[in-house]
Amino acid sequence: MRTKAEIAALEEANGSPSGFDSAHSFLTEFQRAALDAALAAKQTAPVQAPSAVKPPSSASRELSRANSSGTRSPSKTLKSAGSGSAELSGHTHHKSSQSRKGTGKTKKGGAGGKYTWGTSYDNESPEADKLDRNDPNYDSGEERHALAFHSRKVEQLKAYKQAVLAILEEYYVNGDIQDAAITLQELGEPPFHHFFVKKVVTLAMDKNDREHEMAANLLSSVYHEIIQADQMQKGFKSLLNSVDDLKLDVPSAEDDLALFLARGVIDDILPPAFLHKLPCAAGSSASAVKSKAELHLTARRPAERLLRAWGGTDRLTLEHTKESIIKCLQEYLSSSNVSEARHCLHKLAVPFFHHEVVKQALLRMMEGEQTQPALVQLLRQLSSSGDLSDSQMSRGFQRVSFNLEDTCLDTPQAKDIFQKQVASAMADGWLDADWEANPSGVVTSSASSPGNGSPLRSETEAVSYKAAAVATVKEYLSSSDMQEVVSSLTELQQPQLAHIFVKQAVQIGMDRKDRERELVSALLSNLYPTSISQEEMAKGLTRLLLFTEDLQLDNPDAAHLLSLFLGRAIVDEALPPSFLAAVLPTLEDHSEGVNVVQSTGAMLSARHAAEMLQNCWHGGSQTIDQLRSSMQALLAEYLTNGDTLEASRCLMELNVPYYHHELVKRALVMAADDSKGHDSPLLLKLLSELASSGAINQTQMRKGFQRVEESLDDIALDSPLVKPAFAKYKQQAEQQGWLI
Repeated sequence: MRTKAEIAALEEANGSPSGFDSAHSFLTEFQRAALDAALAAKQTAPVQAPSAVKPPSSASRELSRANSSGTRSPSKTLKSAGSGSAELSGHTHHKSSQSRKGTGKTKKGGAGGKYTWGTSYDNESPEADKLDRNDPNYDSGEERHALAFHSRKVEQLKAYKQAVLAILEEYYVNGDIQDAAITLQELGEPPFHHFFVKKVVTLAMDKNDREHEMAANLLSSVYHEIIQADQMQKGFKSLLNSVDDLKLDVPSAEDDLALFLARGVIDDILPPAFLHKLPCAAGSSASAVKSKAELHLTARRPAERLLRAWGGTDRLTLEHTKESIIKCLQEYLSSSNVSEARHCLHKLAVPFFHHEVVKQALLRMMEGEQTQPALVQLLRQLSSSGDLSDSQMSRGFQRVSFNLEDTCLDTPQAKDIFQKQVASAMADGWLDADWEANPSGVVTSSASSPGNGSPLRSETEAVSYKAAAVATVKEYLSSSDMQEVVSSLTELQQPQLAHIFVKQAVQIGMDRKDRERELVSALLSNLYPTSISQEEMAKGLTRLLLFTEDLQLDNPDAAHLLSLFLGRAIVDEALPPSFLAAVLPTLEDHSEGVNVVQSTGAMLSARHAAEMLQNCWHGGSQTIDQLRSSMQALLAEYLTNGDTLEASRCLMELNVPYYHHELVKRALVMAADDSKGHDSPLLLKLLSELASSGAINQTQMRKGFQRVEESLDDIALDSPLVKPAFAKYKQQAEQQGWLI
């Protein structure tokens, strides 16, 4: 097996970018030309299915009718909605912003300039603009012009409201903040934005907590970038004025609107003084809403409470939805109550994700025969009641068929059970009779050795290898010990199955956060070529490219994450740049895998590609020494400013909940070593606040105290008073209830 130095020498001889200039493209001209040719062959192939291009939305159609001047394009980068993935896109510059030509309108609306009289509205009321038929200078032509102008405005407002309704109905289904924000900005009409604010809240009020949280997140995301402060406040004032009408349709309108107002203050889309300045008649519904909102804001820990008033952003995550579906099925298997299962699905309010119910039910059927009758009955009832649509049912079966080979590694009888269930479902009529498994998700069986083409000795080897690979990766993500991974792979003595390890490592990393993704990328780079050959590395990533569509069902950002993993592997020299062109013939035409390869090629062709991809996970991985230094700096900064919320935020950003005991230990030692007694109350207050808010759980708190207690003799050598101080702190923590 060649070393990295030998591989680098060969790549340099072949024009590979081993010694590339970081200021230029990572790919050579020859490599770019080869990739472009391979992509062109894929993209010019005849399309086998109807075009997947998204048709114009109803909002866009309303826009074209309402704005005769044409579509406006977004000019600002929208705020992100909390993505954990890295972005490599640059800023968009608009040529029009540099143009010296004006719009043709009078500067400042014709008012306020030097030596001017101002506008006709400066010293007059709006009533002065109305035409008076008794005026000697009255001209009927002006009235007709005013009526025509008013009619156009009415039509434009009507079209705007219809477009906004279409945007929000689509948003509450797919949850795509970016798409909703861009479509809203394309609509233009800033003077009408208060209608959007009002519609967001009124539509959410008649729905579940999930939609309430989505509404709050949407308003927070579009604030200032699209909707200005005056329009945001005008929208909420309009809501407050119409609360009596809202109560007719939504009895809880007062409570809901109070929460929205308080949440708006917490999210900084409304100023803190907004509520105090609202004129409300005593005893009115608006006054009741105002009082309730003020109570929310004056309660203990208002920010934490209001941010979780509707379950928090966790309710919007894919992981939370999956966990809820799994719990729903588990409860059903215990109670066999179909009505309760239906209630759980309705409460989740994710009809577009019901295929996950079908998938999880089928997987549980494969795990045990005793669950099959109950789960078949559930799917049949959900289909007949309309809770599961035909498309969601078919999609759920399709997802299971895509991964059937991998499922067979864990459950050898899975294929037979699946085929039996397909036949039974078709016979009962709750699965389309013309449904058939899509072969696009099926890849070459992993039961054949990639090295010499010989079959594996038994399927049991692949099953045991996969289980060991998953366990090894998960242990590595907790310990960060690469040497342990190398030892585990060596003990397995099956280098021909290393592609399974590569695939599992990337899949697990995609479902985690940036820290774990950085660890996975660094691991693959270190395992090549001593533990994993380039052929196995390529095969593992090829299998992921073949399954991209299926990965997106579980993780909507899978394509983007996979392109980053692939680009990082090439920059780390775990794969050659020629892999991109070589893998394309194995992918289906117009598939998502082709798009991933194209995206990776674009990133590698950009300037400073190596630096960007090396930091694509924001350097998410930290060593133990780095974590200790970060926690020491956190405590030092806290002692300077005394801001517990800032300290809690910094601790959350470290994203190491399993290592919070180190912060507890350091805080206790620093408090005991405080000779003047100035810092110890602050440090104990910090630990108390972190424990009561849940930032540090009881397990980590106890472990931190235990670590100090076990090393008291050593610490006492430097701090003689540490033992009585520690005993005092422990007693205080137990009495106050933040150490149990």
